[in-house]
Amino acid sequence: MSVRRSESHIYMSRKARPLRRVRFRTVLPVLLILSAGLLVLSRLEHSAVREVRWHIAELMTPVLSAILVPLEPLRWVGQHVTKLADLTRELDDLKDENQRLRSWEWRAHELERKVGELTALSKVVRETPLEFVTVRVIANSSGAFVRSAMINAGTDQRLKSGYPVLSGDGLVGRVLETGRSAARVLFLTDLNSRIPVLVGRDGVRAVLVGDNGPSPRLAYALSGAHIAPGDEVATSGIGGLFPRGLRIGVVVETARGLRVRPHANLDRVEYLSILFYEAPSPDLAAVPERDGIPVAAEAGASASLDGGRDKAGP
Repeated sequence: MSVRRSESHIYMSRKARPLRRVRFRTVLPVLLILSAGLLVLSRLEHSAVREVRWHIAELMTPVLSAILVPLEPLRWVGQHVTKLADLTRELDDLKDENQRLRSWEWRAHELERKVGELTALSKVVRETPLEFVTVRVIANSSGAFVRSAMINAGTDQRLKSGYPVLSGDGLVGRVLETGRSAARVLFLTDLNSRIPVLVGRDGVRAVLVGDNGPSPRLAYALSGAHIAPGDEVATSGIGGLFPRGLRIGVVVETARGLRVRPHANLDRVEYLSILFYEAPSPDLAAVPERDGIPVAAEAGASASLDGGRDKAGP
């Protein structure tokens, strides 16, 4: 009896296999056609299609929310595992950078000591430390014809036209106009900006010329000067408009040739520092005096007397 049941079961299973294959072959084209139709409908921007799509999404929202509830802990764990891996990698990078900075700090102290000794030995005139004030940008005018900003400080804070303006990344420009409680800063990318600079390790002299674009150009460099992408650009101090050594940017290769990409993001500056730096302008007309009589006048009088004696003869 049991043998007959097993034989009948085997017979029925063999008979069901072709039926399953027939059903699969019938359903597969239907599913393919349905998928293609859904893809076509998803590309149509008809109002009726959009309305049907919105109703389907609205009906599926509770289902999707219910599915996401048990998966939320898994998502939380996955996000934190990714953040933990990123933090571990960042911590390793910071450790390496900190070690390199400690080495550079020791070298900087050693170089500072040597420079101090050489300065004292050669009796070089020391530069006076510059005062500065930190201000906030209250308006940024970055249009097609002007690159400037308005700051919330003016003559009441002892600001003057021409003072250098810096951000935490480098030189931004200079003070153009001043009022009692506000001033306008001219960015180094403005068309009217001209800054004498030094380029690269060789200290190639050039002038940074703004053209209202994001990257100003270098002009008036020597014809045989070697300027390459990656060279650092800093102020030269020539002309007395800016102090020497203020970092500006780096030379980059563009479709318009070599340009200078500023370190400071001029479109997003919020706080700026104004250096109280005035161009050295000695009074060349001042004449030293000796016993209340100007030396130049005394020399002129003696010269005239000598000339009179020569004319009069011995």
